[in-house]
Amino acid sequence: MQDQLMSMGYLVSQESAVMWRGLMVMQAINKLMFEVDWGPTDVLVVDTPPGTGDTHLSLVQNLVVSGALVVTTPQQMALQVTRRGVAMFRKLEVPIIGVVQNMGSVICSNCSHRNELFGPAIKTFAQELDIEVVQDIPLHPEISNCGDKGKPVVVSHPSSPLASSYMDLAHRVRTFLKLESSLEEKI
Repeated sequence: MQDQLMSMGYLVSQESAVMWRGLMVMQAINKLMFEVDWGPTDVLVVDTPPGTGDTHLSLVQNLVVSGALVVTTPQQMALQVTRRGVAMFRKLEVPIIGVVQNMGSVICSNCSHRNELFGPAIKTFAQELDIEVVQDIPLHPEISNCGDKGKPVVVSHPSSPLASSYMDLAHRVRTFLKLESSLEEKI
């Protein structure tokens, strides 16, 4: 499997603030989706900003979206924004794959015990919205360090519990999308 990555960050200078609305967002999405040679793909992951703005609407209007994986931190303010996002996807008839809690726990470097930082907020949130918590990605410096070096933790430490979190999440998404081929064959 050959991973491909494209970002608006590659198309504007690092000092530029991207403040687009409406037509400009649609044009950028069209550029990223239809002018990049993605080749054959099983899954195209589109990381969007939080909220319910033009980016999300443009994507849903211009692409067949098989599912939305909603990622949030467990703070109440973040959960409020995520709640609106779930409502938007439901209104647009985009299936919700599930919710991923990001940075809601830490793993002790001495004993590997997972410490929950914010209590059951994500579980309560998921129950209220009738969606599944499909993964809990802990706050861990190695995730950031590996990403900064251009080698994600699933590549640099494939046997680690951190890598397992991401691989389990990928399996859940593939199952939801009913994709059959093995992930291990493609890494």
